Amino acid sequence: MRSRHLTRNGRGSVFQIRVPKALDPALTLAPIRVTLGCMPNSQARRMADVLGGLARIEFARIGNTHMKDVSPADSRRQVEDRLTLALPTLLGLGVLGQSTLSVEIAPAAIDGVFDLLAEVGAKRVAGDGNAIRLRPEVPIVTALADENTARGMLGRAPVRLPPKPDPIMAELAAIREMIGGQKGPQGPLFSVAAERFITGRIKTYGDPRHPEIGYLRHRSSVFLALVGDKAVDAYDRADLQHFANELSWLPPNVSKQEGYELARVAEYVAANKEVEGPGLAEKSIRETYLSRIKTILREACADAKVAVAFEGRIVIPKRAAPSKARIAPDQDEFGKVVATGIASGILSDALLPSLGQLTGRRLGLLAFMRRENILRYNGVWVYRPQSHQMRNGRWEPVPFKTGESLGLFVLHDLFAECGFVDWALGAPGPVFPMLMRAEDPADAAQKRMKRLYERSGADPQRSGTFHGLRAGKIRNDRDLALPARAVRLQVGHELTDVHERYDGQMTDGELKAFATAPLPPGVDWSLLKTIDFEAFAARLPKGGRPRRSS
Repeated sequence: MRSRHLTRNGRGSVFQIRVPKALDPALTLAPIRVTLGCMPNSQARRMADVLGGLARIEFARIGNTHMKDVSPADSRRQVEDRLTLALPTLLGLGVLGQSTLSVEIAPAAIDGVFDLLAEVGAKRVAGDGNAIRLRPEVPIVTALADENTARGMLGRAPVRLPPKPDPIMAELAAIREMIGGQKGPQGPLFSVAAERFITGRIKTYGDPRHPEIGYLRHRSSVFLALVGDKAVDAYDRADLQHFANELSWLPPNVSKQEGYELARVAEYVAANKEVEGPGLAEKSIRETYLSRIKTILREACADAKVAVAFEGRIVIPKRAAPSKARIAPDQDEFGKVVATGIASGILSDALLPSLGQLTGRRLGLLAFMRRENILRYNGVWVYRPQSHQMRNGRWEPVPFKTGESLGLFVLHDLFAECGFVDWALGAPGPVFPMLMRAEDPADAAQKRMKRLYERSGADPQRSGTFHGLRAGKIRNDRDLALPARAVRLQVGHELTDVHERYDGQMTDGELKAFATAPLPPGVDWSLLKTIDFEAFAARLPKGGRPRRSS
């Protein structure tokens, strides 16, 4: 903190203070100035603060004496003399705390030093030119810090002292010791850590075929190809930033191209840089690559009890495209998708688009629907999702995103009118048995919907994707002025506050409103009544991608 009484004159510090108006009513006197000499700023600030306190005490004493014969100039001179007298002693007190004198001579040396300092102050007040000009207090004060100087002042013989360490050499030695004592990276290699992490996740998920296992293996391999393999605590922020930068040049969907090899990822990146083609999007880089790699690294460092070295912000490159806003499907274009799905004769293609539009639920959850979970509840048909179910003799989790996704949702009366509900209640089992034959039913459903949208001839700019049906459902319900809380419950979104979460279900009126809501325009909903649910459910879809025309 800067002292308000401290200024400088060349290389030296100077204390200054004004005479208060009570002692100098006309404000004609110059400030009191006392030269402190060359010293560290921290010491000069402390000295100035102490002198300022002494000056104020003297000003108060003079003001309280009511001496009529004391002029303002006399008052100023008295205070200046007091400060001049005290300054050498203050210098000694500043050094006394650092004194290393031996017990043998310390008491006598300290008494002698302060007697001499008091004498210097008195001579300076008396106007002794040598005391003012030569500043004899400086060598006197050194007697408090040096053993043999103190002995010489007392008339005693010097003693042999160990050499003082050079501060620069001592600092260099400390640095060498610190560097020499540091160990290199102690954690396992990333390749080993990633395999351990994946093995642990297989035990956690209980299924080596879980989609996340495949994602982890692929992302880990890409990281090794682009950054290299080293100890987990050797990766720093620059490594992860390099990874993000390279991903912004990795061509989208390159893994789905013929001849794709993980070992050639760096080649794909280099080739794309030459043509300046598009790379992965911002969300893909952050959420599907970086997040998984950082999780593996953090867990491996924690297990190995080593420090994480990559703290700091990773900037997603500007060339990575931001996420596209979801838009509700165009009414007429979506009608083409529904019609094409029903014409396919396959139940998943025929029913999933309508379920997505009228329930607002995610595709993965709809693909795992079971017939026995359709219930009559307070006068409407609802579906109550389950978190797990038996599949192929194994207890498996259903792909739901959040706990709110497991809330019941209303099935529009249309699904009862077209015969779907009656068919579903006829026997237990999956609604889409052919999807459940796939290793990953949710992924199979996503691929089927993508191909269905393409076959329908709908304009992709206006029809959107299946996930856009959630936006369409929310938009339609807003248009119908349905309560926002009820819409959140219907589509499986989190309620916004504690008040909304009390009795976290729809009222009977809200249930009825969803079941009987006007159907969105643009779709020939009567086509659902043409579905032979038993036949559609039994029809086996053709696998694989469409053959390319020669």
